[in-house]
Amino acid sequence: MADAPWRCSQCGTINEPVANACRACGRWPSLFELEASSVEDVHTAYADEETEVRFEVERLEPETFEVEEVPVDAGEEEEPQSPADRRRKLLTSLIVPLAFALYLLISLLVNR
Repeated sequence: MADAPWRCSQCGTINEPVANACRACGRWPSLFELEASSVEDVHTAYADEETEVRFEVERLEPETFEVEEVPVDAGEEEEPQSPADRRRKLLTSLIVPLAFALYLLISLLVNR
């Protein structure tokens, strides 16, 4: 990127320092052309502006949220299960793996 305005070697147009290509013909200059054709005495509108920009900043306070505490009852425990309930629960949790194992066994025996 050029540090100063530069003159296009093809059409002679003086371009801004931040221009990647000539605004008249669209030609892209090489780095050597930018160094050789930089124009120092060109009056640009943005070079004379001595403006001071001030921003007013508001201080933001963090928001606070109230959290409702939910009491946890440590005294609530599950009722003791009967042996029949435990067996039924075990059987229902093992049905899918047992069915899959049975499927594999049958498919191996049939493929022989």
